[in-house]
Amino acid sequence: MSDESTSWLQTASQRMNWLAERQKVIAENIANSDTPNYKARDVESFESYLSQQNDRTVAVRQAENVWGSSMDNNTVVLEEQSLLAASTSSQYRLASKLYGKAHAMISMVNGK
Repeated sequence: MSDESTSWLQTASQRMNWLAERQKVIAENIANSDTPNYKARDVESFESYLSQQNDRTVAVRQAENVWGSSMDNNTVVLEEQSLLAASTSSQYRLASKLYGKAHAMISMVNGK
């Protein structure tokens, strides 16, 4: 297996890890949608995640408050979180299918 294909598979694996962490944060936001003063959170961008040299943990930050907040100062908007969850899930399914197909193709080429 070439270094290029290994690098591509590693990036795809990192993408799936990042998406899984993002889905966890979105689920926490939804679970806290009725908690007074709770601030919606999100993860750093995938590009920022990749640019880290050694530390491959996904950094969690306060989400941008684009949709507003409730009377109790909670910034979780369920409609927004639902859209983010659906998008993240679709991206994960796509990444895992591509990873699986690429792995199968490399295995076939290598005769394994």
